[in-house]
Amino acid sequence: MPAGIAYIAGSTLAPGWVILESMRCRRAIRRKCLKGITMRLTVLRAALLAAPFLLTACGQASSNGASDKPADPAEASGAEAPAVKTTDMVLGDAAAPVTLIEYASVTCPHCATFHETMLPNIKEKYIDTGKVKLVFREYPTPPAEFSLIGSLMARCAAEKADATSYFLIIASLMKDQRNWIYGEDPKAELLKIAAQTGMDEAAFDTCLQRQELVDLINSNTKEAIEKFNIQGTPAFILDGEKLPLRTEEDFTKALDEAIAAAGN
Repeated sequence: MPAGIAYIAGSTLAPGWVILESMRCRRAIRRKCLKGITMRLTVLRAALLAAPFLLTACGQASSNGASDKPADPAEASGAEAPAVKTTDMVLGDAAAPVTLIEYASVTCPHCATFHETMLPNIKEKYIDTGKVKLVFREYPTPPAEFSLIGSLMARCAAEKADATSYFLIIASLMKDQRNWIYGEDPKAELLKIAAQTGMDEAAFDTCLQRQELVDLINSNTKEAIEKFNIQGTPAFILDGEKLPLRTEEDFTKALDEAIAAAGN
């Protein structure tokens, strides 16, 4: 990638800065884009694998602009269990014996289905009881510029408060996907969500300029692709093994077995 050129998910190459309202949102029903938001991006470090590779891979999760199918139930990965990183967002007791990692996108409808219909029961039965911890790692999918913005919002909320604020933002973004992605004024909808954690418009705009957070999100995506061959969302890694978990019954069986194996 030439020096001074940065790649925004879903956009063409652009030098230095890009005004998101000038982009075409490939999935936006009303062809509306975020208004009045500017994002300054620098060249992503080559050592982290250039963003075009990462974001192209994200886009391949769907051909119609959103991750509209669950992760490919490929053969379970035999990769070594990744340690929970200091940058990870953890729901539950960090000392829980079983680790469930979710790679997901806030613009993915199937991720929203999981968070709204399955996660509450999993949380009550396994997470709140200290048996399982959920680690959420971002994997932007189209419209990826929107997914990236949502992920940045959640990260900034966590920095201001804690992981509780992060998961509050994630839950709200999942629940209100159609409003903030396809509404007449996406920025206004995003600001409503941000306000739940005390983030005002100035803090929101500043948040979108956080290059180090963009790098972190791209790093999570890079790991998902390279280490676990994840090509769609949501995708789940249970104690280091990629599993095709699709139904609540799948989760119950897999989690019960993992808990038993851990001696709990």
